[in-house]
Amino acid sequence: MALTEEHREKWLRVLGGYPDDEKPDPEHRLAVETSCSGFLGNMWTRATMPEVQGVSLAELETVFVQYHLSRPEPFSAAMLAAMTELADAPGGRRAAAKALERLGRLGVPPPSWYGEEMTLGECWKAGDVYGDQLTFFCSFHAPSGDQALSYTVDYSEYHFDMVVDCDATGDLDRLLELHRVRNAKSLDRLFVPVEADPAEVSAGTRRSLEDWDIFCVEGDARRLAPRFLMLRELWRARLRRFPRAEPAEVRQPSDDELSLFASGFLNHLLGRILLEARHVEAIRELCWFHGINGPKVSPTRAYVFLERWLPAKYEPGDPVVEAVRDLFIPFLRWTASATDLEPMAWPYLKFKAERWLDEFPSWSARDPDCARFPRPRSL
Repeated sequence: MALTEEHREKWLRVLGGYPDDEKPDPEHRLAVETSCSGFLGNMWTRATMPEVQGVSLAELETVFVQYHLSRPEPFSAAMLAAMTELADAPGGRRAAAKALERLGRLGVPPPSWYGEEMTLGECWKAGDVYGDQLTFFCSFHAPSGDQALSYTVDYSEYHFDMVVDCDATGDLDRLLELHRVRNAKSLDRLFVPVEADPAEVSAGTRRSLEDWDIFCVEGDARRLAPRFLMLRELWRARLRRFPRAEPAEVRQPSDDELSLFASGFLNHLLGRILLEARHVEAIRELCWFHGINGPKVSPTRAYVFLERWLPAKYEPGDPVVEAVRDLFIPFLRWTASATDLEPMAWPYLKFKAERWLDEFPSWSARDPDCARFPRPRSL
């Protein structure tokens, strides 16, 4: 759908509704960039939802530039200066730069930080010991002042990665200290911040930016973490200063790998339970799902398997479902040992799995497309 005058007028009203008493100081670079990023995040949610608007983000960025060009004041000049970095498309960044030049000819100069170099500083990471979640921390240096960003991602080899939190400040140590204190209290499932390679940061965040999980927010991008929407474009802009590294492809277990995995667990069960056909089928489901990208058990995998994968394939009363109930905790325990999960990380995983099993099978979500791999991008 092309940008209509109705859409254009709507967004001009939105941009014009920014309260004057909440506009940041044009000379405060991070505050201005955060404000600009927030508007772009708001526009992005609408551009990704054709049933709401169906207008591309590039078209909406044009409206943003036109609006601030028509208001020759320091705040508009600062927002355009931020757009030269934050606009999603190169064309949007060029349009903002040209608009800023025009404001300069009208007697409104750009902010003093415009055009200064922003260089990458330190990179750190913290997260859980299962590999379900990582928080990346990065510092950036510029003459106008340092910046620090954090970015927290929930990972799932089966579902798309989800951003659950972001932050921006001028003090990297403040961000790190919060995680050092909190994580040190839960070493059974969290690790304290350690230095990270910039390429790892790039690979660890790229998929969550490009393939946000429509399924987990029921198709409504506005239900994503608010601070992610506020800082998404700022993080994308800073990511251009990182060495580009692609995330690893999601790899299904081969027949040989699946057979080896299932055989190991079957041998473990011999003499412990009378195996029936339903148990064998349940074991195949367990091993296939938990064998993606190599055998691993974790709270996220357990939740997705019980609450998304099984409801997509089976009725609640299916014998395989009851067999999963019988085998799930023994399977997690055996796989945790076989994959060398830290022993102190087992109690929390067991606790979470048992809580989900209390209401299993709840079947609150039953979408058959969830059992397709890779999952359709339309979900």
